[in-house]
Amino acid sequence: RRCRLEARRTEAMASPQVIQTLAKHFQGTTSTDGKIRTAAEKFLKNCEKEKGFPVILLQLSSMTKKIPVYPVRIASSTYLKNFVKKNWATDPEEKNRIHPDDRQKLKENIIQVMLSTEEKVRNQLGETVQLICKEDFPKKWQRFLPEVVKRLDTPNPETIFTILNVLESVVRRYRFEAASNELWAEIKFVHDNFFKQLLALLKKISGLISGNQNNQGALTSIFKCLDMICQLFYSLSVQDIPAFVQDHKNDFFSIFLNLIKYNNDLIKPRTMDEPGLLENTKGGICDVLVLYTNKYEEDFNQFVQKFVTTVWDMLTKTDEKAKYDLLVPKAIKFLTTVVSKKWHKDKFGNENSIKVFAEKVIIPQLKLRELDLENFQYNGVEYVRGDMEGSDVDTRRRTTVDFVRGLCKFFEKQVTQILKGYIEVLLKRYQSNPKENWMQKDIAMYIVMALAIRGKTRAHGATELNSYINVGEFFKNQVVPELKSNVKDVPVLKADCLKFIIVFRKHLPVQAYLNLIPIIAQYLKHPNYVVHSYSAHCIERLLNVRDKDGKRRMNKSHLKPYLKPLLAGLFSIFDQDDSQENEYGMKAIMRVCSVGEETLGDVTGIILKNITKILSVVAKNPRNPRFNHYLFETVACLVKNVCKATPSAVESFEKELFIPFQQMLGMETCQEFGPYVFQILSQLLELRTKMTGPYEKIFGALLHPAMWDNKGNIPALIRLLVAYLRVDASVVGNKLEGLLGIFQKLVGNKREDHHGMALISAIIEALPVKSWGKYGGTALKMMFMRLNKSKTQKFTCNFVSFAAFLCYKHGPNTFLGLVDQVQKGVAPSLIQKVIIPNIPKVEGKIERKMCAVGMIDLLCKSKPVASSPQMWGALLVSIINLFELPEQNNYEEEDIMDASARGFKTVYARLANAPERMYDPVQKVKNPKAYLAQSLGALTARMPNTYLGVIKKFPEKYQSALLGYLKAAGVTLK
Repeated sequence: RRCRLEARRTEAMASPQVIQTLAKHFQGTTSTDGKIRTAAEKFLKNCEKEKGFPVILLQLSSMTKKIPVYPVRIASSTYLKNFVKKNWATDPEEKNRIHPDDRQKLKENIIQVMLSTEEKVRNQLGETVQLICKEDFPKKWQRFLPEVVKRLDTPNPETIFTILNVLESVVRRYRFEAASNELWAEIKFVHDNFFKQLLALLKKISGLISGNQNNQGALTSIFKCLDMICQLFYSLSVQDIPAFVQDHKNDFFSIFLNLIKYNNDLIKPRTMDEPGLLENTKGGICDVLVLYTNKYEEDFNQFVQKFVTTVWDMLTKTDEKAKYDLLVPKAIKFLTTVVSKKWHKDKFGNENSIKVFAEKVIIPQLKLRELDLENFQYNGVEYVRGDMEGSDVDTRRRTTVDFVRGLCKFFEKQVTQILKGYIEVLLKRYQSNPKENWMQKDIAMYIVMALAIRGKTRAHGATELNSYINVGEFFKNQVVPELKSNVKDVPVLKADCLKFIIVFRKHLPVQAYLNLIPIIAQYLKHPNYVVHSYSAHCIERLLNVRDKDGKRRMNKSHLKPYLKPLLAGLFSIFDQDDSQENEYGMKAIMRVCSVGEETLGDVTGIILKNITKILSVVAKNPRNPRFNHYLFETVACLVKNVCKATPSAVESFEKELFIPFQQMLGMETCQEFGPYVFQILSQLLELRTKMTGPYEKIFGALLHPAMWDNKGNIPALIRLLVAYLRVDASVVGNKLEGLLGIFQKLVGNKREDHHGMALISAIIEALPVKSWGKYGGTALKMMFMRLNKSKTQKFTCNFVSFAAFLCYKHGPNTFLGLVDQVQKGVAPSLIQKVIIPNIPKVEGKIERKMCAVGMIDLLCKSKPVASSPQMWGALLVSIINLFELPEQNNYEEEDIMDASARGFKTVYARLANAPERMYDPVQKVKNPKAYLAQSLGALTARMPNTYLGVIKKFPEKYQSALLGYLKAAGVTLK
């Protein structure tokens, strides 16, 4: 039954009966009885359609004395949050799903309710405020900031923290958004209305510390607020230094300096394995210091030395406990920023400073801790995530390596010579007792990697090396012997050596690659996650190296002798419990298939057998998106390479893949595999010249609406349907209306209209007019509606391309006849106002060629156009512009929204190894300019002395261009 919400108009409050009804149903949503739960959820879903519903949810959430917090008010506030998340954003193409009155009432009351209720409800309402601000602040909710700032004037620390937390979540996006006038206007609004109060609050809250030294509860509340103030200060400073900070920098930074110095054992974290409020606050300040040192040197320079001394002192007093694992990297990052700046280089270049850095920071922070060793042994995924080159995780080791590189920026020779001495000492200790002192070599290897790299990229590893250290010698004397030693000895050092090869791969000769492959392959079966993952990653990176000429350093002939043992080792990784979905292993298999090309023929069956086995497993519970992507990339790569060499192999692939693909598409657990499956089916079908039974059987299912509800499926499904139409259009049979229904669904949506136009173009290409003619007027009418009500440049150009192709394929009279079906006499206006101005704006090499050919047919084979000199001349000029003007990016950027915001169940990820085949629908026309010349020649032969006068009125540049086309084609106009 539907919910009728009757609020009292005078008080804008729901009646007690409505409140009790809603409370009963929210209670029902937590019931263990499935029927009761389903009925309650259905009731609430119906209520969403009613005006006043979100306001009543807020009222219900606020009733602290009458309604129990659990489960009703928590459920109500959570429902409100999700309702706002789903419906608050407005779309020009859709009806506003929340009434303007409800929007206004929510904004007027939600702050007060949020601050007056319990923590769990308050948190949900706080997130709701964030969601509203994301869409409305500041333009549609200018009162928000003054209202919350006013409420900061309170002695209640929980209220202060709640407001600061909400504010921080609202302005956090300033850290990441691209600069623009609109963004800066918003930031300035916040600066002008908030920074004065922020400083006053910072002084007030920090001033409470001295009076509460022994009050743990008070200190906890104080540092919760201080941590949030630091986060706000950072977010509001990222785009540009606030003018208020420039005027009051002494006030801000003197307090920050004192907070860095402050220590009190009463402010303890919940466990020693996580940072506490004090560590978080100091870490937030270090973030601010890095930002201001990097971006605002002139304003911050006077404070640098004091902060360096204070941060250094703090750093030397921290220990190995995990609670410092966020603070230490941030502190080292600040020191790295300082030593990398020429302003401060004279303070750090002396031998004594470098030795102090080495002994107090570099060696201690590079040393593996007990926690690191535990992760290496039992939580390899976490270890690799923090250690892998290219990772964005700031660890003690990573930031220390960056610190060494920062020191080398101005003092490379001095730093290298001094640290080489430490490396020698560490290696001697190791050699004196390798079994006990292996950690000394581990530290030495990291110092070498830190010193040796002068430049690096994520894609290529080390690109430029430090000339004062011999990487090749270290590789020969330390890395290779270690890898050749007993595979089971000291796994950490094996992982270090594999990482060394990964980092310096571009600086090793191909012969070293050939020597290394069988050595590295031994470690694919190593039981330790880190070792076999690094081994797989190492192989993948080596195979991906290209020389300056663009050719692979290790090609298919180099790889061929190792194919079987490599693949056997790589697939064995997935037999290990912690690596069933190891992305490094699958990416390496993909790379082997990519490099191997047609030499894979002998092992294709083995690969396919293993791949289908893995597919059947992961389909039941997909967990690792990267693994899944590389899995399907591997399949696509096999199809591409093997079928290129042996076209008949397509049948083998279809035999192996059709059954698991069909099973996957029918499983609720793996809907995200749909885009991959459809791309590979398209890839296989595009290799066919005839339709086969398996494809015919699934065609009808592809038209089911549920397939198209998952927006991620759409690009791949369109490609597949187009492939069907091009291979054998008879498969459509009596399902043409189903195809046209899909076109109708897509063409009405700005984000997917180009897919709809691709489908309708494929239909008119593959099927005769008698098949689709009775629907043509309706389809064109839908396009006209878009052009009239919500046109975009992208859609307009797609329409022009469609019109051109229709003229080419079925003749301009067919096109003009369909236009007349929609609206008699509108064709001249359509041509002059829509088609002619947009011909030069069409994008894409093939699309521009197709547009030119079709419009030439409209120019030379259409009586209505030929009989109007003005229209004819304008159309010819537009075609010449298409030839002569450079292609430009005329289409506005597509609105790419977050997947959750768009309601995606599935996200489309294009497979690099399954590219769409280049298809030219006007391939019979080799040279469009010659086609224009020949068509004009034929036209003027039929109607001599009709068009020369029109052409002579063209500006000189158009006459000259046209003369060039005619001369090249050997055509003379009459």
